[in-house]
Amino acid sequence: MFGEQCAAFGKLEQAKDGAVTAWHPLVDHLIDVAACFERLCQCRSIRRALEQAAGRALTPRDLARLTVLVFLHDLGKANSGFQSRRWPAGKAPKGWLPSVPPIGHGPQALDLFRDEPFLAPLLNGLPLEAIESWGEAVIPLFRASVSHHGRPLPEPEPGDWPRANWKPVITPNGTTLYDPAPVLAEIGRRACELYPDAFVSGGDRLPDTPVFGHLFAGLVQLADWLGSDTAFFPLSNGIGDRASDAAVFADQAVATLGLDAAGWQRRLAVDPPGFATVFDGHPPYPIQAAMAELDLGPLLVLESETGSGKTEAALWRFVHLFRRGEVDSLYFALPTRVSASQVYERIRKAVDRLWPTEAPVTVRALPGYASADGQEPKALPDFKVLWPDDPGDMEAHRRWAAESPKRFLAAPIAVGTIDQALFAALQVRHAHLRQALLARSLLVVDEVHASDPYMTVLLERLLQAHLGCGGQALLLSATLGSSARTRYLNIGRAAKSSPPIFDVACQAPYPALSDRAGLRRIDSTACPKTVVWSLQDCIDDPDTIARLAIEAAATGAKVLIVRNTVPAALAVFQALEAQIPESAWLFAVNGRPTLHHSRFSREDRPLLDQAIEQQLGKRRPSGPLIVVGTQTLEQSLDLDADLLITDLCPMDVLLQRIGRLHRHARPLDERPSDYRTPRVLVLTPPSHDLSPMLTTSRHGLGPFRDGGDGIYPDLRTVEATRRLIVERPTIVIPEDNRTLVESATHPERLLEMESLGEAWQSLGNKIEGREGAERSIAHLQGLEIDKPFDEQQGFPTDLDIATRLGVRDRLLTFDPAPIGPFGQPLKHLPVRHFLVIGIAPDAQPSSIEIQDGAILFSLESVRFRYSRLGLEKIDG
Repeated sequence: MFGEQCAAFGKLEQAKDGAVTAWHPLVDHLIDVAACFERLCQCRSIRRALEQAAGRALTPRDLARLTVLVFLHDLGKANSGFQSRRWPAGKAPKGWLPSVPPIGHGPQALDLFRDEPFLAPLLNGLPLEAIESWGEAVIPLFRASVSHHGRPLPEPEPGDWPRANWKPVITPNGTTLYDPAPVLAEIGRRACELYPDAFVSGGDRLPDTPVFGHLFAGLVQLADWLGSDTAFFPLSNGIGDRASDAAVFADQAVATLGLDAAGWQRRLAVDPPGFATVFDGHPPYPIQAAMAELDLGPLLVLESETGSGKTEAALWRFVHLFRRGEVDSLYFALPTRVSASQVYERIRKAVDRLWPTEAPVTVRALPGYASADGQEPKALPDFKVLWPDDPGDMEAHRRWAAESPKRFLAAPIAVGTIDQALFAALQVRHAHLRQALLARSLLVVDEVHASDPYMTVLLERLLQAHLGCGGQALLLSATLGSSARTRYLNIGRAAKSSPPIFDVACQAPYPALSDRAGLRRIDSTACPKTVVWSLQDCIDDPDTIARLAIEAAATGAKVLIVRNTVPAALAVFQALEAQIPESAWLFAVNGRPTLHHSRFSREDRPLLDQAIEQQLGKRRPSGPLIVVGTQTLEQSLDLDADLLITDLCPMDVLLQRIGRLHRHARPLDERPSDYRTPRVLVLTPPSHDLSPMLTTSRHGLGPFRDGGDGIYPDLRTVEATRRLIVERPTIVIPEDNRTLVESATHPERLLEMESLGEAWQSLGNKIEGREGAERSIAHLQGLEIDKPFDEQQGFPTDLDIATRLGVRDRLLTFDPAPIGPFGQPLKHLPVRHFLVIGIAPDAQPSSIEIQDGAILFSLESVRFRYSRLGLEKIDG
């Protein structure tokens, strides 16, 4: 390696003192990554995505030319500054330093093509004339290839630049230590030798659609990640014929990681599973059976009541698309970590039934809480992880996708939050990688109505890119308004539809499936549920709320209390403990009465979820029970209460909460006589008057600030909901769902609420202004897939962009981990952003004490307590 003329390296392994212990020639690395790209293009869904994005079939010559551009991805590493990295700091021979300091290779690849006379001899070694004949797309595709580290490279700065990078390195006595020219010539020669079909004249020009360029960028990033992984591509030390070995290594990598799904697809095609086999003996509901139909189209919207089996319907859709080879993977996106954890366990069980042996990897795609097939990795230094298996075992390697959030979407089956998918639509590093991986998938977005305006724009962009690559998507909702449904269904359609007027929107069928043929009714198998609801103007009175719950529990009822904020939930819980005659009536974990909300550790949240489903789920024991919590009770948990006491909230949210009421059919004698009809007590301010909250938010109702932020800032929808409860003391679920949602969310009804007075009209203006601003931010920060790759604006710093506006929550780590209130070690504690305002971002727990089963700690000068009640700020 260090002869008269140093060979160009592409990868190094170095000891702590900087000494090189193993190396990989640059050309060998280029061959590795090109081989990965070639193998990826043989995967059915990746090939389909490329051809859909290109707008035509790709010929072998097209693929050979694309492979050449991938082969050139690290062309910039031939520069002298990058090659100086072989030397330990301060130990380079004269000639290398100080004139040639270590430097990168991405921008330097673009610098190579500057209009500088001395660069011409270097470029003569590359087959540029032939490459330029492949069409105008060559430039953006080459830029996409050299931008393989995750973000588009900016245009080279004009003016002076480090000329030494592309000049030979010569010692004072005239000895040439390194010369980029023969390295570039070797790269050009090997490109022509390895991919001869690319250089045969004629053939179609390379595809120039913008979406193709962005997809190609993501595939190059994926190929580079695979080709750089020494678990599959050991460093050669310049020994052997890499061209013959690389194809074998690439095939092993793609097969091990499950990127080629053909084997699993063939097994399902040979022995197609029945619905009952996959879902524990249950026959399909109509919404589930509909998912097996052919020619539904690439974008579906399924609307059905809470608890009707939408999760199983989505998985059944995946089974049929996967078996037919129309997708190679599944990403199931949910609004929260808790709901994702719940659905992950359900899908993992179904996957085990689909493939009793050698099943594809199923990943829980939650950063810091990742899992693959039920196994959890241990974090190691340098962003590495250790699985419970032998580190050299391929069983560990197949879980590669679970080792980093940026890889999650590489899994054959992954369940996580919507954030992991939305990162593919934002100007953040490796967005193109995520987009390319997702192109293979059925993308399922659950609770799609929960997206705010910012997230909605990102989701629309994501779906536009996903469908543009031939992807499949399924949106699920129990309470989607007609305006939102119309926006989603317009994606990818030449002829856009307008949202229906209010009266027409109310007449739309429900449950319903929207596919390429339009909106159609799907029969409901749920027994109609008559719900009696009424207003109670005691939202500010926790003692009265506690008394109402205790009176119901005294008859043997299961009572669910859902409050909009954690402080309000705590106030009721403390009132209950002061008044309740039997502490056994309260929801408890490991014998300790507690609540259910978001301010618990990652170790305790699974205990809370498991306990609440045992005590208030399908197989709930008899006897009274009172559960207090917040919005964490709305989604994914299988709860069955007799009485719901809830803060007033928007109608779509209220229907989610009502979905936890009488969820399962039971013999009459299993419910108290007064609660054999589902009952809801909706808590409102005194005299049911919401107008004070137009200026001061309380209980999560109304805007926090002039900008309109808040939990439920749009009081127009809340007031419309309140009026519906007065007008209709009895409703029938799901028959009335459509009318209820439209009556509280349709633009015509919101205008009616603005007619209540100037303050209401002012609120409407503020809300619309805020939503418009959020949409503008989303457009500004979104990936510009409608522009050629080389015209995509430069990415800002990742820290400036998130999938949810304003969310900067913290994750605290306790090491060593004290024992928490329910017997679990307290290792990781999420903290909401508003609890740590003014505290340094890197602050970690200090002054830790244990008092009466609670853990007290400080973040800088602020004191916190973590107990059976969750996390509380107690001082500062």
